[in-house]
Amino acid sequence: MPEVKPQRVELEVDAQACAETFDRRFHGEFHQVCHQHVVDDAARTDVNRDLAEPDDSGAAMLPPDGAAAVSFDPKQRSGVLHRPIHEIKRKAATEADAVTEIEKYKVGMRKYAPVQKGVKGLPWKGLFHCTKCDDTVPGQFEYEPAEDRIYLSFNCGNCGEYREAYNDVLFVKNKPGYQDPKQPRKTHKGFIIRPIVKELPKTVETLCPECSCNILGRYYLRGKEVLIDKTCPEHGYFRDKISTDAYLYIKSTRMAFQDEAGVLEPQVEKAYSCPSDCGLCNQHISASCLAQMDLTNRCNLTCPVCFANSNTAGYVSEPTYEMVVEMLQMLRNQHPYPATAIQFTGGEPTIHPEFHKIVRKANEMGFSHVQIATNGITHANPDFAERSAEAGLHTLYLQFDGLDDRIYKKVRAEPLLEKKLECIENCRKFGLKICFVPTIIKNFNDDQVATIFKFAVQNVDVVSAISYQPVVFTGRINRRELERKRYTLGDLAHDLAKCSEADPHRDFTPLSFLTPLSRILQTLDGKPKIRPSCHSDCAFGTYFFVTPEREAIPIPKLFDVAKLFGGMNELHAKIAKTRPHGRATTMDKLALVWNFLKSYRWREMDTRITPFTFMHALKGLTDKHVGRGDSGKKTFRTLMTAGMHFMDRYNYDIERVRRCIIQYATPDGVYPFCTINSGPTYRPFIEKMYSQANPDWQRENPNIALRPSSHPNAVMPWANRNGFQDDEGEEWVGSTQGDRNDRARRALKVVSGAAAMPGVRILGGSGGCCGSGGGANKHGHYSEGNGNGHGGCGCG
Repeated sequence: MPEVKPQRVELEVDAQACAETFDRRFHGEFHQVCHQHVVDDAARTDVNRDLAEPDDSGAAMLPPDGAAAVSFDPKQRSGVLHRPIHEIKRKAATEADAVTEIEKYKVGMRKYAPVQKGVKGLPWKGLFHCTKCDDTVPGQFEYEPAEDRIYLSFNCGNCGEYREAYNDVLFVKNKPGYQDPKQPRKTHKGFIIRPIVKELPKTVETLCPECSCNILGRYYLRGKEVLIDKTCPEHGYFRDKISTDAYLYIKSTRMAFQDEAGVLEPQVEKAYSCPSDCGLCNQHISASCLAQMDLTNRCNLTCPVCFANSNTAGYVSEPTYEMVVEMLQMLRNQHPYPATAIQFTGGEPTIHPEFHKIVRKANEMGFSHVQIATNGITHANPDFAERSAEAGLHTLYLQFDGLDDRIYKKVRAEPLLEKKLECIENCRKFGLKICFVPTIIKNFNDDQVATIFKFAVQNVDVVSAISYQPVVFTGRINRRELERKRYTLGDLAHDLAKCSEADPHRDFTPLSFLTPLSRILQTLDGKPKIRPSCHSDCAFGTYFFVTPEREAIPIPKLFDVAKLFGGMNELHAKIAKTRPHGRATTMDKLALVWNFLKSYRWREMDTRITPFTFMHALKGLTDKHVGRGDSGKKTFRTLMTAGMHFMDRYNYDIERVRRCIIQYATPDGVYPFCTINSGPTYRPFIEKMYSQANPDWQRENPNIALRPSSHPNAVMPWANRNGFQDDEGEEWVGSTQGDRNDRARRALKVVSGAAAMPGVRILGGSGGCCGSGGGANKHGHYSEGNGNGHGGCGCG
């Protein structure tokens, strides 16, 4: 086979022309400039979107010729909307009609799209990793029509010419997974669903880490590892690690149940490709399980590692109360499953001047679960925490970098330990729940996985979950550094197993494995339930029973969860087939109970835990009042430990983002998490559409500090305190001033592995709103993300 160089791949696209379309400011200079805390005046005044007026269909139209273009939308300041946000309808942008910056960027992403061309996009030439000799060699993907199969042909100087057969749903006609009668063939709007490929090696539609264009790649095995490699015609060869445990990875994919069929009324009904036509479009497969919404990009910290560049972007993106209500309505209008869980993010969402009013309104609109991604500073104030509980706040996704103020001084620029501890105590006092959200980096802080787990077990009365988030990289990073720092869900399973009774191959399942529970609960009460139908690669973990003595017992040790949830899925399919949209009968309920009984591992029987204990625990997953307050002190509690592996452009998989259940509500529509915060990274485009320059915002809000003090009493709008009071500069001491240093000293022992002292509350976590994701900037330097448990301002 002739030598193939990446830049000479024969595709029917003018790379130079598309390079002119793609604006590199947001995938190079933009991140670099903000990292240096400098804002380019030209970028700040650049026009991102002309003022639009709706036509009869609700779609945005261009202003008349001669209309003034503006950078910062004046209509946001008055709360007057362009059009009802929840009625946004638009066509997919094309090269002929792309006018705005974001539209041109989206069109540019399609220039290589092999899947959009079907089999005409093949052969796909590039460089590939030869696992026989570990060299990178030329090769190409080819389609064999007689076999309806994809092959990868290698031309290796050491191993000669050979080819491998690949599992594929991108090009072949007889797609694996269609044999399952429960697997839907199309979304509600007619897009053909590609089932999850459950074997390796496989083809994958992915993105170029440099230009974000759709390209073709593959998942393959190297020993016990699962890797991805790909070649961009313009930027060359890339390789990354998907999992360090191939057995666990394949087991996880095989445990995936059938897909959903998307939403009934997507905002883009005829998308050309994913993810260039967000959002949501007719190609999206899953409804929202946890919706996200930024309340502000302002913050009461200025962290050196903040991905979202809070307080340094040069503009304020802070929707009014009216805009927030419109976006909430947009989420509630989703069908067939309206969003019922909302997480407010930022910046620091609690410094929005109408934060408690927004939380209260979300509850009134039917959101049964209201969360925030926060650094916890405002909730170190007991009055603020009490008002949050009264407004209907349920859970804090808490940034918690550890139990040593040296950590906070390094990554947050100031000591925060006592504020974190006081926040947790206030949550305990007022009945709020906490989820720890650590960002984990290989060979940097992965030794903290066990420590954080022990913290959570000791404080399970207030800590309901840990959402470990492997680092996400943005910008350029060399392959050696990428492999050294990449932390995968396989790593997480083994690290958790080392500090608990969990078995990595028995106890860990993908999040989507819980989908049958949602389906069967819907048949029991007749009410639509959100379904965690994400891709099996997106998240997985396990649940622990925590005894009153603080012993953590993995639930799969006592229950055969594969048999249990598989039985639920079959029972739901039977009910749906015989009684479409019908309720479960008494016999169905008895069958469900029998399913629990036969799934119990009687040989592992623990007299303290029965199938009925598990049923009560499952009720707690859907009823936020179960296990809370005094009634739960003597009962078994559950602790979820999961990994949420958000994608970056190095490990991007288009089929994953199509199934995204963490969806961002923005004034421009609903976007999957891994398109707004990573991958294409639409965040800077959207933020600037509805923003004001800092000086303009401050002139209109003279009584609100642009960057409020980090004093817990600084933000108390009901007391007319907004960051300017003299006492806010004083050192803050919590209600436990007398034993402050002793508490910290005793807690720090846990960091080094010492056991908790009797009667001492071990509090902790890592990550959260201003640090639930991490990444490398353009030069490969690590930068944590401003995110949250399941999202936030940028898990990257």
